[in-house]
Amino acid sequence: MAYPLGWRVPFVYPTGTFIRDYLKEHKTASAYEMWKALKAARATYGLTYKKEPIIVCRYESFLRNYIYVLKKLGLIQLVRKEPSDRAGAKLPRHYYRITPGREDDPRWRHPQIAYDARRGLTKHRKAYARAAKKRRVAVELAPLTVEELDRIWRSAEAFLREKGYRITRDVMDAVVPEWSSEVALYSTFKERVGYTIRKAAETEYVSRVARRWIRVEEAPEPLRSEAVKLGKTLEKEWLRKS
Repeated sequence: MAYPLGWRVPFVYPTGTFIRDYLKEHKTASAYEMWKALKAARATYGLTYKKEPIIVCRYESFLRNYIYVLKKLGLIQLVRKEPSDRAGAKLPRHYYRITPGREDDPRWRHPQIAYDARRGLTKHRKAYARAAKKRRVAVELAPLTVEELDRIWRSAEAFLREKGYRITRDVMDAVVPEWSSEVALYSTFKERVGYTIRKAAETEYVSRVARRWIRVEEAPEPLRSEAVKLGKTLEKEWLRKS
């Protein structure tokens, strides 16, 4: 099976998401253990891009760019320290867990940009700035009722059906559980429906290729970009016609 732009395997987690899922499975783990697991996973996948191997960052970079950042964001917590079994290691090994309640925090996807938006590309910086603005606005909004969420989904589903999509709310709740809280970041009903359409379309698009229901964040960058572009196109169409 061929994959976009030279990818030899279909789905490899971004590093932040990989760390989250590893901690979900193992409950606690050291930074070195997670780095080794990431390195082994990518070696197993044989991941290449345009015939060039994709290499995991050095351990020191992993500590600086992910573990340190995830701690600063409050996504992980130190639970204990143990003597290291690495030859010549002088510092104890630190073990971490996911901060309770932060398992589905959207910042796992781009932790470095969430910590400092200047680290990302221009499009990432702008997207994060817009999201931050919406979060500030949402503080002043009343929480959405069950009835309002039902109305939002019905409108989104009707539009998606017209476009040939078959994703259901049960799937969205299971695969993208944060959609119902993130939709509240938008101030109008039309914008909330547009967001729902975008996320649902992205999810179904990548899931068709994966042949299983997955999050768009689990897709490799070329396919993920295509899904995001498609979702935004449908969102804009909805906003124009509404």
